[in-house]
Amino acid sequence: MIQKVSSIQPFPVRMPFELRNWYEQEAQDNCRALNFVIVEALTKHKNETIKNRKEIENANI
Repeated sequence: MIQKVSSIQPFPVRMPFELRNWYEQEAQDNCRALNFVIVEALTKHKNETIKNRKEIENANI
């Protein structure tokens, strides 16, 4: 489900300076906004975690 940007509340995140710099460079290199790059990374991690959990559950059946 896609949310309207105006309906998404800001969520301040503290992160190490080096990590933020790395994501800022990734965003710049890919002509993307920093927010997009961070949301993309979090979404990828979420999907991989869900996939791995399902694989573990299926292996235990």
